[in-house]
Amino acid sequence: MQVSRRTKFSLSQLLSVVERPTIHVLFDKFSFEPQLTSSPAGISSEINSADDQVLSDLIIEVIETSRTLRNKTSPRYKFDDQFSILEKSLLLDGYLIENKSIKALDPNFTGYEPIEDALLKEIDNSSLQRKADIKRAVKASADDFVKAQPDYNGSLTNIRIALETLVREIALEKGFTTSRSGNTWGPSLRYLANEGFIDEKGEDALSSVFTFISNGAHIPLGFSQKEFVRLGRNMCTSMCYFVIKIYNA
Repeated sequence: MQVSRRTKFSLSQLLSVVERPTIHVLFDKFSFEPQLTSSPAGISSEINSADDQVLSDLIIEVIETSRTLRNKTSPRYKFDDQFSILEKSLLLDGYLIENKSIKALDPNFTGYEPIEDALLKEIDNSSLQRKADIKRAVKASADDFVKAQPDYNGSLTNIRIALETLVREIALEKGFTTSRSGNTWGPSLRYLANEGFIDEKGEDALSSVFTFISNGAHIPLGFSQKEFVRLGRNMCTSMCYFVIKIYNA
């Protein structure tokens, strides 16, 4: 199991609200440094530097013993709030918690980091003028999904803004003449295709995903809103990664 940086922090936040003696034993069991349970920062440091397999085993144990851990938390609503955030963070990574067990919803490609983490690194490595705005939109999309009262429309809107801004900024750098305001998605995308930055298939894929997650898109039969938003967000995140990888090449 490979989880995102966001999920690691969510797990750290959850463990930070459970009584210290319980987490001390848990850390000792998984060969973490028990003394670091004295602070949320110490817990986070150990979690973020953990081996993937050890971290997977810890997550499984936390899920399977969640009732016990909840009873070791006072007040218990703190555990409930943080566990809900962890649950939705894992869902964004492609893992579903169900009946105190976890199962993979997506193919698990060992050795490859989660797509959102890879996207944020590529944005950091780019020379785009508004890369901070693009990163902010990507993170806001995830925040809207995992928060206690999810804003699913906001989640899709923000990841769509990230893709639109990314395409527009690249087009501007490639010589496209337009303002940064107004509806420049279509013209910017067409310009990149005409300039050979992407081919026709790439243009069609980007256009289709953008339309798919637009406001008012019909939720297909058999999908809950949460499932549909997760699917649409993951598709759009992948398209952002596709574009920024070409740009950075």
